[in-house]
Parts: sequence; structure tokens; C-alpha cells
Amino acid sequence: MDEISEEISQYIGRMKAAAASAEITLHPPLLMLGTSERVGSNWLSDTLRAVSGQHNEPFRQQLGPDHPLSALNVHVGDLKCAAGRLGPYGRLWLAEFVASKYGPVRQTVKETNLFFALSNLLALFPDAPITVLTRSPLGVASSFARGCLYRRWDYPARYQQMVATTRRIRHARYAPLVPDDQPTDLVALVRLQVLNALLLAEALGDRDILVFPYESALSGQRTALRLLTEALPDLAADLAPPAAPARFGEGDDTFATNRPKTDPVAYLDPAGAELVRSTTAITLKIARDVAPAASAERAACWLAGDHRYLLKSPAAKRRPAARRSTPGSPRSAIGVTYVRHGPVEWRNLLVGNAEFAAFLNALSDAGLDNSHEGTHLLVCPMPHERGGRLHRDPSDGRWTVRPGYDDHPAYWVTWIGAALFALADGGRLPTRTEMIDGSGRDPRATNSDYAHGDVTPITEAGRSGTDIHHLVGNLQVWCSDGPGPNTLLEGPAARWIHGAAWNTPSTAREIHRARHRHLTGSSRGVGIRVVRDRPAAPLRSDALANLARDWLDYLSRPEAQLIRRGATFTHMIGLATASQADVGLGALIGPGLRKPVPDQTGEPLAEPQRGQIVDLHELHAPDGPRVGTGSDLAQDAARPAGFEGDVDDMGAVARQVIADVEQPAGRYLDTGLLAHLPHQRLGQALPGLDLPTGQGPRPACVGVLVEQQDLVVLDDDSGHPNVQHPRKLSQGAAQ
Repeated sequence: MDEISEEISQYIGRMKAAAASAEITLHPPLLMLGTSERVGSNWLSDTLRAVSGQHNEPFRQQLGPDHPLSALNVHVGDLKCAAGRLGPYGRLWLAEFVASKYGPVRQTVKETNLFFALSNLLALFPDAPITVLTRSPLGVASSFARGCLYRRWDYPARYQQMVATTRRIRHARYAPLVPDDQPTDLVALVRLQVLNALLLAEALGDRDILVFPYESALSGQRTALRLLTEALPDLAADLAPPAAPARFGEGDDTFATNRPKTDPVAYLDPAGAELVRSTTAITLKIARDVAPAASAERAACWLAGDHRYLLKSPAAKRRPAARRSTPGSPRSAIGVTYVRHGPVEWRNLLVGNAEFAAFLNALSDAGLDNSHEGTHLLVCPMPHERGGRLHRDPSDGRWTVRPGYDDHPAYWVTWIGAALFALADGGRLPTRTEMIDGSGRDPRATNSDYAHGDVTPITEAGRSGTDIHHLVGNLQVWCSDGPGPNTLLEGPAARWIHGAAWNTPSTAREIHRARHRHLTGSSRGVGIRVVRDRPAAPLRSDALANLARDWLDYLSRPEAQLIRRGATFTHMIGLATASQADVGLGALIGPGLRKPVPDQTGEPLAEPQRGQIVDLHELHAPDGPRVGTGSDLAQDAARPAGFEGDVDDMGAVARQVIADVEQPAGRYLDTGLLAHLPHQRLGQALPGLDLPTGQGPRPACVGVLVEQQDLVVLDDDSGHPNVQHPRKLSQGAAQ
């Protein structure tokens, strides 16, 4: 077994042990594999949504072309070769991508057109049940022609990728299937479908599978569901195919699954239909020469069914044009503000593309990269026709927004990107309970059920700046909390997702249904909503970049257990959120009165000692929400500051707080008072906060900050930069 597979196997083994001890069955995901795109897989996904978590092509879409396992990489390798090319974050993403698909409720993962990356997916899920979704090339060609998808989805580049990949020795036997002869769109499309079907047939070998032909499913969806639930009884709920809505939207219906269809129809002219049929026959004949006979025959069976189609003129069925915003369209006149709604303040607008692009550029300027060996940290940059609106120019690294989409909500965002943006906006992500309470028990969604074929602008017609726009609808949103370790059965850290999106149902049950995703996942249906408990200063981009880099550095440490790595980041975000800046404290920071008397110990703190120090300097509970972050005094004027992590003790004299002001190697610790104090060495006076106990800039804002008199200072300048050392100061010096 290769190194990556072994690591993931151990991870899932721990989850299985936790499940067994709780007497719970841990289910592997159901893999839905298509012989191509446009095989009608969405109807099955939407039907299973009520009983199974949904993941739409995460392996193909969330890995960049330079990732060693990406289906878009000309030099795609296997898991064994990837072990030496993936850094700590890339390996974490892969492990959490796999482990998060196991659970007491079965997940569903749909993938199509993986080509030579397919074997890697199957190796990652060796015990997963599999359904194969098929469709005749005639039907696929019709669907592509109606929506001009071959060009919209840049299939010419995909064809050339297959040409290049099959010129490598490892895959050279498949080269005759995709000759570099400048084929027409229809010919190239059919060749790609035959190649993918053949690779799928070979890779599956003798694994048990269920096959759902598109042509049969049109009139036999209930039969297909019966076969599926017989094979997987845990899915045997009261399933029914998705019902058609009372009215259809006027937008692009490329992805809609709720349009009624009964009999297979191909909207191709006779010449086009004959070209598809003849190309299919020729390419399948070549497949029999380059692949085992059983695999070639299996692929041929999957691609059969063209005789069931009724040919109609392409003019008889024209797809509505895709919704496109006018380039350079004016920005919305409604600005961002916070509105009191219940116990917290809600940002009135979802986070838009323009401000998220600015956020990405600020982090890039601060030295934080989004891509790590093809694994995305903050946002998944997709092509425009795949829903991507945020694009990075490789020549200068700058992020821009597709013209006309500045005021559309940002999606394809990871929880890491969403949580960091919330801090940059002076807020936090909402909890799932806050979303449920805020949206009400009988919510009314805007833009859901494929009504518009995509997201609409972040402002709603008829609403003012003091209203909350798209509280439910347009996009689901990331939450700040998630299921606990017991619920996850020792699986990867995850966060709740709430609401309705443009491509999901909008019943109250679906809006409030508990669902979660691992921190590094993303999709076209999840965006960002920000709330805040009180007005707070935004966290600077350099501090955010430091926080993320510290976590990335932590991933490479030997003591960083794979099973705890994601949870460590959520803890760091929690500390930063709890330490957001209060208003008006900066002016109260004054110089220290006496000099410290340090006593440096020679040994680094062990983990239990670190825990004792954390406990020793725990903030008094009423003060927890009052501490905060801000800017570096050396670069800007002092701003409101918080104390957790940097204030070590109360001095012997009332109204004094002392702190070690040495620059810490743990840069995310800058999020407390330290960032607002003059940089001083130990030989200089320590700063203090001249603030009466129990009194602050607002009534009862600050109470007892720290209750322990014996001071321990964490000094990250001493010894190894990644190990904290204790220093002790006498009470006489700590005033």
C-alpha cells in the first residue's frame, strides 16, 4: 500500500473503531460515476438529497491542473507518486476529502470525466458501492449541442489534454482513440465519451456495480430507486423522484433537474445524428483493439440505446440563453452595513465577488498563497462557464472578477476562506442556531430550485440598505460551528452549512436540515454571511496571513496528528474571533512603571505545562467577548485591543495589567494586546493598561481580566522559535 493510502486507511480505521464503540455503522460513500457529462445524474442526486449528503464532482473540480492527481493534469500520476509531490496541506486535503465522506449517514459523490484520474478515486474509496450512469452518445451530443456546451465548457482543450496524455508511454495504448487530426466538435465529443467509458469499464474490474441508463431512467426512475435501495438498505426511505415546480424560471436551465421529460429525444439533424453513430462505431472498434475484450464490450453496452431516440430538428428545442450580466454594469447603490436582528447584528448583504477579490489580493500581498501544489486554501478558482467568477492572473498574481459579476455573491469558497474574511470584516460566521432562529421556522427563500440557473446579485429588489437581503436563498452559507467529535466519529473537523441555494430545494425541512462539510471543501452553492456581536475592528490582512501561515507551518510538525489538524485551525479562528477589538481601549494603553526581573528556565514547556498556562491565564468569563485585535503600533496608531494570549497577569497594584511584549514566533498571537504595545525588550519597562477593574469605555465592558498573581510570561524569542519557554517575574517587578 502506498504512503498516502496507508495514512488515510489509518484515519478511517480510527473512525471505524469509534463507530464500533458507539454501536454505529460507518458507511462508505456511494460513488455515482458517469460515462460522460450530461448523463442525467442530477435527478438521482436530488432524489437522494433527503437521505444522503451530496458532493458534486469534488475530485475533478476542486483540484487545480497542477495537482499530481488532478483529472486536468496532463501528467496525472497515481497515489504512490503523489506522496512525494504533495506538501502537508495537500495531504491534509486529500485525507479529509476521503475521510469526511464516511459517516453514519451515507454520502453521495458524483464524478464524471475523470479519465486517467479515475483509478485514483477508486483507490481512495476501495469499499465504496458504485452506480454507473450511462447515456447514448446520441443523447449526450444533443444535450451538448442545445447548450453549445462543447465550446462553453472548453472541450477542445480537454481533447488536446487527452491527446497529450496518451502520448506518454504509460497511456500510449489509448492514443488511437483520440488522434490529433483536428476533429469536428461532434467527433471529438464522441471520442472522449468512448475513451472515458472504456477507462471506467477497465478500472471497475470485478467490483459490484449498479448501472442506470439514462434512456431507461426517464420512465423508470422508481424502478431504479428500488434497485438502489435493495442494494443499500440504509437509503430505503420514502424516496421519490424530484417533482416539477409549479412554474419554471426564465434563466439558464443547463443544470436544472426538475424539467419534466418522458421519452428520449435528440435534437440533431440527420447528418449530425449519423456522424455521431458512425464515430461511435469506429471508436468502439478501436477500443476492442487496445483494451481487454470484456472491458470493450462493457463500454459498448453502456453506450448503446441510440435506437430509442426520436430525432427532432434542433430548431424545435432551443435552450434559453445563459443569464449574463452586462459588462461594466453599475455597482449596487446599497452599501454594506450591519442590522440588528435578534441578539446579534447581521451584515445586510452576502459577501460579493468584488470585495472577496480585494480580500484575496490583500492576503496575497501579505504573502499568503491560495494554491498549494494544486490544492486550494481559500477559494476554488473555476472557469467562468463552470461558475467561476473570481480569476487569478498567473502573470502578476492579481485576482479579478468577471465583468458584470462584481455584485454577485462569492461562492466556491472554503470554510477557511469564509472564516478569515469574516475576521477581516470585523465579524464572524453565524452559528447554525443563529441561522435557524434568524430565518424563522417557516422561511421564504429567494432564488432557489433552479429558478434562475445561477445566483442573482447580492441585493434584492424592493429592499433597502437596512434590510437583510437573501437571508435565505441565492446561496447556502457556512456556519461558525459544526458537529462535535462524537458525531463525526473522530473524523475530520467540519462546519455546518445552512439555507437554500439557487440549485437546492427551498422547503423548510431542506433549509434547516443539518448538513456539514470539511473545512477545505467548496461548492457553487455555498457562500458567506457575516454577523457580529458588537462593533469590532477588522483584523488586518497581515495578521490574517500570519494566522493561516502558522497553521500551515503547524501541519508539517511531527506532533501534528492528522486527525486533529483541521480542528487546530478552527481553534485558532475561535481565539481570533474572541479577541476582536473593542472600541476605545487603545487610548488607555500606557507605559510600564517598573522593569521586569526575568528568570529564564532552560527547558521548553511540555504539552501539560502549556495547558496549565492556558488555564492559569484564562480570562474572567464576562470579559471573554470583550477582548480584541487590531493593528501594529509600529505601523499605525494604537487601536482598541484585547488581552487573551498576550496579557499574562494582573499586577500587584490595582488598575495595572502587564504583558511580555517580545515579538512571538507564533504570529497569530499578535491578535491580542501585543500588537498595540511598543516593541520592548525584557530590559525595558513593561506597558500597562490604566483601566479601573470592572470599568471600561462603555459601562461594564471590562471586568477582572486575569485573576492569578504569580506571573508566567510566554517568551517565543528564546530558544527554538516553535517552542514557548516560561519566564517568571517577581510581583514587585510586575506592577
